[in-house]
Amino acid sequence: MGNRDIERTRGIRSVLELVVVLFCLLSCPQAFAAPADIGGLTVTLPDAASGWRKAGKGDLFMLQKDFPETGDDKRGSALIQITKPLARGRNSLSAGVKTFVATLPDMAKEDILIKYYGVTINGHDIRVEERCCVHQKNVSISQIVVGIASGERQAYLQLVLLNLKGDRSQSAKAEFEALVRSVKLDPSDTDFDLAPASDDGGLDGVFTHLDTGVRPNLFGGVDFYSDSEITMFDPKGLFSTELPKGGRSMTEHCTENPSDCGLYKLIGGGFFSSGGSIETRSVTSAYGTIEIETKPFSKKGDDLVIDEEEYRAVPPFEDGAKLDGEWVYNFASSGMTATSSGSVASSNTLTLHKNGTFERSRWSGVSMTNEIGESRTGVTASGDRPGSSGRYRLSGYRLDLTDASGKTESLSIFGPDKGSDGLLVINGNNYLKDDGQ
Repeated sequence: MGNRDIERTRGIRSVLELVVVLFCLLSCPQAFAAPADIGGLTVTLPDAASGWRKAGKGDLFMLQKDFPETGDDKRGSALIQITKPLARGRNSLSAGVKTFVATLPDMAKEDILIKYYGVTINGHDIRVEERCCVHQKNVSISQIVVGIASGERQAYLQLVLLNLKGDRSQSAKAEFEALVRSVKLDPSDTDFDLAPASDDGGLDGVFTHLDTGVRPNLFGGVDFYSDSEITMFDPKGLFSTELPKGGRSMTEHCTENPSDCGLYKLIGGGFFSSGGSIETRSVTSAYGTIEIETKPFSKKGDDLVIDEEEYRAVPPFEDGAKLDGEWVYNFASSGMTATSSGSVASSNTLTLHKNGTFERSRWSGVSMTNEIGESRTGVTASGDRPGSSGRYRLSGYRLDLTDASGKTESLSIFGPDKGSDGLLVINGNNYLKDDGQ
């Protein structure tokens, strides 16, 4: 960046240091309306009723939201900062994000917890970095910095969270994510929308792919996993890696959960062709980052082969279909470090009858030990969770469970093995049929 940008950065740092000392008690709050033009950058601001207000003065557009002290949480604040567009191109985006991170000097020393990069829906480069936590004057500070660059311009957005955790932190992040998705850097930019192009699409249905491997767990160990992943294709060009819940259409699901979805098109072939490739534009985060991939594609009977991996077609359940048996989902995770060990386990049982009734029971347990010097502490707990019973209904990829009180819970469901109900995937979890039933 040039000297003018360096001076602007120094000004930003001064403002943020003052924010930390005064705990974000900025003066002169004002009402604001959405959308807003910030020096040629267009964004859709959070609704004023959600508690955000314009705050502060200077080169940065700033919003603040305060959270009162409760029995469980300290008083906290969230601060959003947005720069006016800078006359810089794509090549300096990474350096610009680094400079903006350093507006909180101690934060630049922290490792990046979460990082996304790709392109926006309008084809601009985007980079997201999240860091936590710096402690100053009994205030816990975390930071999310977003940089967006076209061929000629850049813009930066920042969310600073002060003494926020749990639901309060997640709510502020969700509003910031929506704001980032709304950014229009150039006059020709359009709203964030997974709208297929005329040459997108060509597939229809739900397909499953078995993914296996190991991954680290919270206890310092590793867990083996075997997941029946799904991809749901819309013929016009939309796809989702999760089945819509609650009777929602794929369009509704992708509007509410963009990081589950993306767009695709077939190249050099088609559904009825023996070969070709498939291009996917996947939304990899709630900030609207998009990753573009092209993989080999072919058809194998009713199934698909993508990048040499088989994706088997999964037929929907007929409306009002009935099942008979008991299905069990078990989960266990354990591990140990030099000073601690722990494990957690749970079991869910779902029984479905031909007469349309169901019973459900659940169990969970946890065990943890910790050693400090010659002292050892530990805790072990287990118990049954309240069960339920009532009537069920199958339709398509949806299972509705209505309990005795009349409350209905809608779950996603599919059977990955053709002609067999030995395995049901319910809300993403593998339920195995008890052969003894």
